[in-house]
Amino acid sequence: MSGGPIAALRDRLRAREAAWERDRGLVRPTREGGWYLAVLAGVLVAAVNTGNNLLYVILAMLMAIMVVSNLLAEWNLRGLRLRRRLPEELFAEVDAPGAIVVENHRRWGRAFALELRELDAAGGALAEGKVGLVEPGGVAEAPARWRLPTRGPQPLRALRVESRFPFGLLRRWRTLDVPEQVLVFPRPDRGAPPARPAGLGHARPDSRARGGGGDLLGLRDYAPGDAPRDLHWLTTARVGRPVVVLREADSSEELRVVVPPVVGEALEDALRLAAGAVVAGLDAGKAVGLELPGAQLPPRAGPRWRRLLLERLGGYGLGEGA
Repeated sequence: MSGGPIAALRDRLRAREAAWERDRGLVRPTREGGWYLAVLAGVLVAAVNTGNNLLYVILAMLMAIMVVSNLLAEWNLRGLRLRRRLPEELFAEVDAPGAIVVENHRRWGRAFALELRELDAAGGALAEGKVGLVEPGGVAEAPARWRLPTRGPQPLRALRVESRFPFGLLRRWRTLDVPEQVLVFPRPDRGAPPARPAGLGHARPDSRARGGGGDLLGLRDYAPGDAPRDLHWLTTARVGRPVVVLREADSSEELRVVVPPVVGEALEDALRLAAGAVVAGLDAGKAVGLELPGAQLPPRAGPRWRRLLLERLGGYGLGEGA
């Protein structure tokens, strides 16, 4: 109980600092700014000890430069809004290219020399980018690469905009809350690791085939990813549901990716191998199915099917997709 009031006071101070950083920004001297302040302090001591008017004039000029630098730095970060342009697929431990978008909502006044960061819970950088200039009312993109350490649902919390404009003496920044939830897929590993049980995240061929350009093999129901040109319109109109044509010439092997009922690090290994098999199979033009403990997804193809399979693998065992 003795630490209660102290902890409450500390939390209030941190909340006040966070609000100040969000609304007005924080400022720290750069390395060059530290040397500048040291020179300023030396001139101040010399002026006071000697009473030399010239030193007082120099001191006033140095202080004026610091004041102007601080005012321009604060103005440079005002009216800015940040958002993300994330890649469509985020894999754990793999760099994913995207962008941090800066919007300058000021009616006049450009924004110069901006450094942008995606912050994690500990204040580290998940992604970084730079923008040289943003026109008034304009938008600029800073290319950035996100690298997330683990699979599963991940919260993205805050973006920081920082600048050393105009003279490089002060480093001023603002941290903006931009919450967003993303699902990170397992890192796609290729091949079967040694000393692993058979079937650990492996892919096995399926005897059925599908195609679209040769002799007629038959008809089947439409599946996500099928091309509209493969629809058999007469049968579709007759039965009241989409039906596609199976042809022989372009038939391709179907794969079923199997994830065995394992736990812990063995499960993570299996999911990484399964993600690699899914990506490789679909990139090769094959229809890919997925077998998870308690769930089976039949072989299909297409970008939507690819994302569905990766989402199942990304959320499996974490409350989603299990």
